[in-house]
Amino acid sequence: MQPQLLQIDGLRTWYPVKGGFWARTHGYVHAVDGVTLEVAPGETVGLVGESGCGKTTLGRTIIGLERPREGTIQLTGKPLDWQSEDGQALRRRVQMVFQDPYSSLNPRLTVVDAVTEGLLHHGLIRPAQRLDEASRLLGEVGLDPDALHRYPHEFSGGQRQRISIARALALHPELVICDEPVSALDVSVRAQVLNLLVDLRTRHGLAYLFISHDLAVVRHLAHRTLVMYMGQLVETGPTATVLNSPGHPYSQALLAAVPVPFGERARKLVLPGDVPSPVNPPLACRFHTRCPYVIDLCRQVVPPLEPFRSPDHCVACHRKQAIPTLPRPK
Repeated sequence: MQPQLLQIDGLRTWYPVKGGFWARTHGYVHAVDGVTLEVAPGETVGLVGESGCGKTTLGRTIIGLERPREGTIQLTGKPLDWQSEDGQALRRRVQMVFQDPYSSLNPRLTVVDAVTEGLLHHGLIRPAQRLDEASRLLGEVGLDPDALHRYPHEFSGGQRQRISIARALALHPELVICDEPVSALDVSVRAQVLNLLVDLRTRHGLAYLFISHDLAVVRHLAHRTLVMYMGQLVETGPTATVLNSPGHPYSQALLAAVPVPFGERARKLVLPGDVPSPVNPPLACRFHTRCPYVIDLCRQVVPPLEPFRSPDHCVACHRKQAIPTLPRPK
């Protein structure tokens, strides 16, 4: 059996909260708290959830920009420790495309320098080969070679994101973490970049961990979808199953918040209260403070993420069997 490309088990990334004269730690922000997931070679996994739920922190932890407190990250069965010598070799196999291409590109570097910097660092090309390799990479993402000696501020948002994608492709990765890669772009440009990502996935056999708020984009791209709430996964499964017939009330609330066409009746599922503080998350089920179906068991026992309706569709909810199906717009 072929091993999973990415395997994460019990991952926790907490940020210390410091205060007082001595700046002592008096709490932690539970940004990612016990996440377990897998990504197969060539698979696109969508990660959705409201702002602040920990999606970006999870991606940054995988790529090594944040250090986990607990848990393991493995790439094809090998521990992904960015501080070790083996971790440096594995770094080439995982790359990231950030949300804002303007801030993720160094304004002091020309395009040729930006997209070939990693190649030179890892000794994969000689300095004399920079122009040819950069020109090839720009061709991969649909940009002309005359952009090689220009700076990021001279491009539009869509062009800058294409440059970021070219930079990520330079090291021939197997997994690309896409953190809201089209949310900062105009709608017309957004479609072009999404089609480019689909084409690159087919051409290079890439796997994506696609972080997004836009459920329509996730529906278009992802094979599987993971729903995250307050640092934990509450539902996982095939995209069609999760987005058409969600089993967790939080997943239903996300879908109910999607605008429907004019003239159709909106789906009503308003969650009471506010999102709890990630410094002091609720005990047991973290969604119980806002859940319309809460019972005493939800306040006392952590619900396991277990199969629901099919072996590949998992929901973390004690009341999943009793929750009504999400109503369709009429």
